[in-house]
Parts: sequence; C-alpha cells; structure tokens
Amino acid sequence: MPTDITRYLRPDFEDLEPYTPVQPLDVLAAEIGIPESDLVKLDANENLYGPIPEIRAAIANSDFHIYPDPGQAALRGAIADYVQVLPDQVVCGSGADDLIDILIRLVVPEAIAIATPTFGMYDFLARISRARVVEVPRTAGFAPDVPALGRAIADGARILFLTSPNNPTGNGLSHAEVEQLCALGALVAVDEAYIEFGGLSAVPLLDRFPNLVVIRTFSKWAALAGLRVGYAVAHPELARRMMAIKQPYNVSVAADVAARSALLHRARILETVRCIVAERERMSALVADLGWLRPLPSESNFVLFEVHGRSARAVRQALRSKGVLIRYYDRPDLANYIRISAGRPEDTDRLLAALRALETL
Repeated sequence: MPTDITRYLRPDFEDLEPYTPVQPLDVLAAEIGIPESDLVKLDANENLYGPIPEIRAAIANSDFHIYPDPGQAALRGAIADYVQVLPDQVVCGSGADDLIDILIRLVVPEAIAIATPTFGMYDFLARISRARVVEVPRTAGFAPDVPALGRAIADGARILFLTSPNNPTGNGLSHAEVEQLCALGALVAVDEAYIEFGGLSAVPLLDRFPNLVVIRTFSKWAALAGLRVGYAVAHPELARRMMAIKQPYNVSVAADVAARSALLHRARILETVRCIVAERERMSALVADLGWLRPLPSESNFVLFEVHGRSARAVRQALRSKGVLIRYYDRPDLANYIRISAGRPEDTDRLLAALRALETL
C-alpha cells in the first residue's frame, strides 16, 4: 500500500538544501573514466602527504573491542598542552563539524550570523536546528563587515561563526577584529581548521572573552580527515556544558590514538605543513603567471583564484576531464572563482600542465 512517509517528518526539511561534500575518489574515477591513481585531488584541502608511519602504527596497535573513553581525558590533556590551555577548557568531537553542532544544540539560537562566503556547514547545521541564518556579505577583499555583523546580532543572532583563515577566501582574522566581534554581545565561534598553515590564533584571547570559542581539527595539518577528530577550546564553564550534551563516544579509539600520536610527533608533521605552505606559494605564483587567474592572498593550505576571460565553471569541468580536481562554488559571490588546494610538487606540476592545455582550446 502506498505510504506518504513525509507525514512523519519535519515539514521544513522539504526545503533544506543539503550540504554538498566532495565525492570519494573511486566514484570520481569511475565517472571520469580515469584510474584512481591518476587523479590529482586538489578539491578538499586535505594533506596529500598522508599520516606519518607513527600514526598508522598507533592505530594498528589499538584495542577496538572496547568503547573509547567518553571523557577523552588523555586526548584533552594532550590538546591542552599543545594549545597552552587547561584540560577542562577542551572539548573533543568527531571532526570540527561535531563541535559546531554541539555548540548550536547547546544554545538553540533563534538565529546565527555568518560572514559570507564561508564554510557551508554553519548554515546547514543551523537550519537542521531550526535556527534562522543571517548572511552578512564580506567587504571588498573578503574582510568581515564588523558593523553589519553587529546589526545581525542586534536583530537576534546569538552565535557568530567565522573561519580564520576563512574557507574559501584564505584570509585570517586579526586580534583586533576578534576583540571587536566579541564585544558585540553574542557567542563568537572562531573556526581555526587551517590555523597551522598561517594566520593568527584567537586562543590567547580566551582569558579575556568568556563568549569566545575556538574550534580546530586534525583533518588538515595532521592528515586525519578520514578519521574525523576535532576539538573546541572555551571557557571552562562553557566547555563543561558542551561535554554534558555531546554523544558519549563521539571520538573513536582509532581517532583518539591517532590524534594523540599526531601531537606527540607534531614536529615531524609540521615539516610537511611547511612543505605545503611553500607549495601554496609556488602554485600561486606559477598559476598567476598564466595571466588569466588572479590569486588572492592566502594564509591557508589553498588559494582562491579569480578567473578572467573564461567561465570558472567551465575551467573546473575541463580540469576534471583531465583528472585534476578543484573546487567551484555555484553562488553569485564566488561565480567567477575557483579554489585550489596546495598539494605536493608533482600535484602542482599536473595542475599547471592541465591549465596550460586549456589555453590551446
């Protein structure tokens, strides 16, 4: 018998625009008709050097038959040592997305404010929680419009989400900007997913602003994107309440030991981070030399390029057909831009060859 399953569901989900993640390599390889090993993955800001052997060994030697520590005491202690805060200021989660969701569920805001263009998960998770999303366009050069964000907060936004360095524009927040934002009267969440690649961390401001939360991840710098482990740093009382409502086992045993191993061996991993930053600068200069792609300054592990004389969407599609994967955003404020992750030297070389081939079309 036909059943209308939607009558059991929230009606507002009919209008929910799903978050668009990047597709896995095996699916893309099949779609494009190119072997997976020949793809150049520059579309998701991952660390293409991969996890160091010590992390793989730590995971292999873990016990998976028992539940992980729900309080994540060892991991929180290691993170506290890394960022120079107290362990009771740290909350761990299944990637930064989990921490964003926990924060929204803790506050249950009428509205949140975001400085667009920015990371799409803030909008997605806010709408799932029935929060109104106030989009505040960035100014020229993609700087946050602090007065306009203040008006959004006056209009009911109780959480302000900003990424620093911002995804996809690559620019970071200054301490003066964070201080201005914290003075506006809302909870200010600064997402520092890319902070190891550049930018100024807001962590030193936590002592002065109890309404400040800093969110980070091991996905980018430590090459643990597939394990999903992140953390938030906040005032101890706010952190305690976040801990109280999180899923008990939201960080798996494998993710826990991998993150602790990354912190233990961070000096070695940060060598690859420096390589990625150097490759970011090399890629930016070489692509700019083509004359029709203008790079924006970036403090992250990617570069946003303005496309001149061509369709950005067509450039993405042409590169994809050659097995070079980059990011294009189908939205008015980014319609003429593409974002390219910094990879290894051989990845940049493949990218340049593919871009040069487009000039002959």
